[in-house]
Amino acid sequence: MSNKKIFSRRTFLSSMAVAGAGTAFSAVKLPKINILGKTEVSGYRNIIEEDTDPILLKRFIPRPKNVKLNDDREVIFDDKLSVEIELRNADNGVKKKTSDLFKQYFNIIPTVSVIQKLDVPAGEAYKIKASGTFVTLSASNFIGIRYACNTLRQLAEVHSKTGDFAYYSIPETEIEDSPAMAFRGLHLCWFPETEAVQIEQYIRWASYYKFNHIIIEFWATFPFSSHPEFNWQEYSATPADIRWLVKLGKELGITLIPQLNIFGHASGSRGGSGKHAPLDFYPEFESLFEPNGWVWCLSNPATRKLLTDIVLETLEAFDYPPFYHIGGDEADGAAECRLCRHADYKALLIDHLTYFRKLLAEKNCRMMMWHDMLIQANDPRWKGYVANGTPRMNDVLEALPKDIIICDWQYGAPKENETWPTMPYFKNKGFQVLACPWHNIDNIKSLGEFVGKNSLDGLLCTTWHSPSYNQMLRIMMYGALAAWSTPPYASLDGTMSMRHLRQIGWDIPIKKYQNTGIHEWQVRPDVYP
Repeated sequence: MSNKKIFSRRTFLSSMAVAGAGTAFSAVKLPKINILGKTEVSGYRNIIEEDTDPILLKRFIPRPKNVKLNDDREVIFDDKLSVEIELRNADNGVKKKTSDLFKQYFNIIPTVSVIQKLDVPAGEAYKIKASGTFVTLSASNFIGIRYACNTLRQLAEVHSKTGDFAYYSIPETEIEDSPAMAFRGLHLCWFPETEAVQIEQYIRWASYYKFNHIIIEFWATFPFSSHPEFNWQEYSATPADIRWLVKLGKELGITLIPQLNIFGHASGSRGGSGKHAPLDFYPEFESLFEPNGWVWCLSNPATRKLLTDIVLETLEAFDYPPFYHIGGDEADGAAECRLCRHADYKALLIDHLTYFRKLLAEKNCRMMMWHDMLIQANDPRWKGYVANGTPRMNDVLEALPKDIIICDWQYGAPKENETWPTMPYFKNKGFQVLACPWHNIDNIKSLGEFVGKNSLDGLLCTTWHSPSYNQMLRIMMYGALAAWSTPPYASLDGTMSMRHLRQIGWDIPIKKYQNTGIHEWQVRPDVYP
């Protein structure tokens, strides 16, 4: 560990708040922090399959809210095309940015004009009208214009009589579209086996499907300069990787959010792997962890010092985003070392969480965390749902500041008359809550609908090891549908989603076989060696 210093555990522990005192920092006035945004939803999606050819509708992921397509009339994307941008907010760069998108997406540079207009869709909503040689795109700002261009790209098809590129075209089109919720998130894992280009693919894919936040969880792969022993040296991301992806996210309208686990998952590795960074190589750091190595030792002041260093380092690398995810799930083995099991562990955990909440708040950043250790596993109210809290953590939730964002992960299929009871529980306690599905399609759609009906604060789709077995495809397709669209949800086409991923590969551009498609291999060597 860098910057070694001798700490007195007794002094550290005696300074902790007693159980029930809650936030040791409650008297500290925090800087103003932007809350999660809200979006106006003007009702459920119109049933449009009867009005428009479903062959054309299946090209859209997520499905726009209102679509009218006249397939008897063609709008050709060539050098005769004129694009008029109607924008509420002045943006001197929107003309060039739109022209660049048309060059990237359709291989043309149209005539682009921009007018400022108050009567345009609000927030992230947009309108498209395409007829003859004219396309009109209306939005409040360039975010909406980009979404409109993404929708046009999904609809367009290429034409040629020679086999070489000739032009793209779309049917005569009118589209009005707006998001169902303001926070549309995707959680990604950066494992030692993950290439930076894979993360770039997922960021571009998420932007294409109108997500606006991505959490990147590092599994001992962040290139720590302050404590290099705590990442896998030969398999870490590089600082240049991080800078490029953060910059790319901003260009694509995606806020990148770092995640480091400051409670459970302290090994930096999947539990079933038996790997531990750093203890596999540096046993001198064993006192920073509980005996099983899976949970950070909250009694050791050196733990807090180290975690402070690496949290601040990742925060800076991500250019001080508005949110930071501290993990907090599946802390099996907490309070098992001698000092922790003889301490008031509830007070330890409260002080630990409120310390990092304050540390982040001072950087105008809000803390996000998983929900499961904050509710009791033996509570009958949560039977059949994810709840992993132990009696030693009972009532920790009551002491936490309400500006912590609770990420409630529930991966099971919905029951009949599903109420997903844990989420309203946190919401009624005064917290903002993100519903977090995984790869079960019914689960994703149920949680998307539940967010809207129960005034939750958004959807955060989790992926974990999900490039395997088409899980990533389901997550991206149905996650985008649930986060952007309103019920009744449309059917989706997986092959069309693969077309979209191929288009993203052209943008990068992808050059290696292993980086194409949704799997690294067609015949997986771990299954068929």
